[in-house]
Amino acid sequence: MASLASIGQGLKDRFLVSLQYPEFRKLWVTTMMSQSSSWALIVARAALVLELTGSPAWTGAVTFAAMIPALLVSPIAGFLADKFDRRTVLAGAISINVATNVVLAMIVVTGIVEAWHVLALSIINGSARSSQMPSAQALLVNMVPRDQVLNAVSLYQATVNGSRFLGPVLILVVLNVSGLLGMTNAQDWVFFLCVAMYLVALLTCISIGTRSRGEMKEGNFAQTFFANFAAGLKYMYTNPVVLSLVLLVVAHCGMTMSFESLFPLVARDSLGMITSESVLGGFSQMMVGFGLAALIAALMLAGVRDEALRGKLLLWLGVLSGISPVALVVLPNIWPTIWVAFLATAVMGFAQGGFMTLSHAMLQTLAPDAIRGRVLGVYTWHTTGMMASFNFVNGSLAALPIVGALPIPAAPVILGAGGLGFMMVMILSFARIPLRELYARGVPAPTS
Repeated sequence: MASLASIGQGLKDRFLVSLQYPEFRKLWVTTMMSQSSSWALIVARAALVLELTGSPAWTGAVTFAAMIPALLVSPIAGFLADKFDRRTVLAGAISINVATNVVLAMIVVTGIVEAWHVLALSIINGSARSSQMPSAQALLVNMVPRDQVLNAVSLYQATVNGSRFLGPVLILVVLNVSGLLGMTNAQDWVFFLCVAMYLVALLTCISIGTRSRGEMKEGNFAQTFFANFAAGLKYMYTNPVVLSLVLLVVAHCGMTMSFESLFPLVARDSLGMITSESVLGGFSQMMVGFGLAALIAALMLAGVRDEALRGKLLLWLGVLSGISPVALVVLPNIWPTIWVAFLATAVMGFAQGGFMTLSHAMLQTLAPDAIRGRVLGVYTWHTTGMMASFNFVNGSLAALPIVGALPIPAAPVILGAGGLGFMMVMILSFARIPLRELYARGVPAPTS
């Protein structure tokens, strides 16, 4: 028993060490619950508008609406995360999402919802979510010792990836419990689940005691915003390592991670799920596979302390991120069952979640604390904007008659083409010296 206890303690000290700090635990729970609600909403809204309109373009439009605010909001959110108290900004963003999702849940359950309602509320939800992320990411570095920042960032990324698992799996719980109780329109109550998760996130956030903010140039709002936003852009675009890493991640987000508008179509067209509830269930199960594997990857990477190994893992996880979507093209068309799709999306989740965890941890290590909020705001501006745009493009492509006339379903073909495109990007990335050095040696010494 003593041996097992010592092994358990060793694993805890290696992989979960940052969770021993109460303030980081609170931020971890806050992020897990709010992100889980966000991903549950992405699944539920896509299934809802597919039922309301029958159009793949609408699933792309609603997902696009939830993500595109990052282009406008993230730079402002990064500015706010350095100008004001980061915990206050975080709590304010979560409060907005509590309110908007109460509205969404009420109009869904009363049956007056229309597609444009979902679209408009998705924009508000995406704006608040984009405001939340830079504050949380900048705050976590102030909660743990410097030598444990990489572990804390990896565990934070575990919440981002794990929320893709927890949110959809709770949808499945609601659907199954509702079925056992004989309730009708069980999918409508999923939106109240999202409200409950946001409320837990808000209450936990309010209990956080850590306060921090960045260093800002003074002046009126317009002057300070543009001057300080420019500082984040300047740092990103003049640091060769950061610029190379961010460009690689942007390509990854656009080509391999813009699948939310396509998964409902995979459930309907590849797996033969016709009803709204079955599409919601199938989409949820694929997201559970993706999120669970991404969570496992993030937790495993939290224990990797060798910089050179991190660099090599970034390379190989990037390669696997390009290969794995191809499995979703081939396997469900040979064996059209949800478990085959689940396994294919799990491989995608492990590769893509691990790649994003490593790249984000590297960026956090490189960014100076004085401008970290702005750097992360600019980073989110690039990555989320790319995912939003490609979700819209992918949904629109799937709706084209020429694509629909293909002998196999359109959605997995689009996913596979994106994966092969990113494989080419990974090959071409060796042309950039900073990326070759990153793959070989990992992150340089942190900037003070």
